[in-house]
Amino acid sequence: MNPTVERRCHILFGLSLVLLTFGIGYCVIVGTCLADFIVVIAGLFVGWVALFYCLGNASFWG
Repeated sequence: MNPTVERRCHILFGLSLVLLTFGIGYCVIVGTCLADFIVVIAGLFVGWVALFYCLGNASFWG
């Protein structure tokens, strides 16, 4: 995998994990989930984009 693509994959997956951790953690600790629902959805969306981006640019495709 190209080093710049690998770096982008790490950034996208890291951003996804941060969004999901913040959204779910805030919901559990504070108890208000309505505003953080958008953060969780954004984290899931970024995670799926990262997965497809990294799989699409993987070196085993040829």
